[in-house]
Amino acid sequence: MDVALYDFVRGPFLRFALFVFFLGIAYRFFRVVFLGLPPDYARPKGNPYYMAVKKILIKPTMGWTFNEIFSRRAVNYVGGFLFHLGFIGLTFLVPAHALLWQEITGLPMPTMPNIISDILAYAALGSLVVLTVHRALNPVLKLLTGKDEYFANFLIAIVLFTGLLATRWAGSGYVWLLSLHMLLADLLIIYIPFSRLSHFIYYFLSVGFMGWNAGKRGVSF
Repeated sequence: MDVALYDFVRGPFLRFALFVFFLGIAYRFFRVVFLGLPPDYARPKGNPYYMAVKKILIKPTMGWTFNEIFSRRAVNYVGGFLFHLGFIGLTFLVPAHALLWQEITGLPMPTMPNIISDILAYAALGSLVVLTVHRALNPVLKLLTGKDEYFANFLIAIVLFTGLLATRWAGSGYVWLLSLHMLLADLLIIYIPFSRLSHFIYYFLSVGFMGWNAGKRGVSF
């Protein structure tokens, strides 16, 4: 039974999840793109396309001064960096995940040592917990946070936690825990297009538009 469940969540259900993911992301992406921009007949004072690309490339480091990071927003910057680094690294570079992506894409995937995978997993899970508590206690962030964010954080956390359990403490329940981990990961993939987790798509659109608008006006940012 455990092996049959594992084969299902790693095979047909994973393919279904990826189909829903790409279909949902494509729909939301083109829905935004096709909204278009209102006509603007003013002559550009700068290069909007150059500024759009520049904004996308340097946006993550804007405001990264020592005082900004460690005095005012240390939890957001450090915790966010550790979480995103860990989650992205684990998704693609863990040996088992890299093998799975290679089967899906047919392309060779680089891998990281298991010790690095463990460090990233603990860093991502720990920082996610800290960020969630901080968001719940910070008066401003609390007002901006809805049930979607908390549910997404909980789903990501149990995906990370079950992955750690399966690789380090599963024992005789390895196949069952691995199946649970894969099932939760599939559900997360399906959930992303319908949640604010899809912000990684809108990030490029929003900051690119900000740069484009700044370039058209001939101002810096």
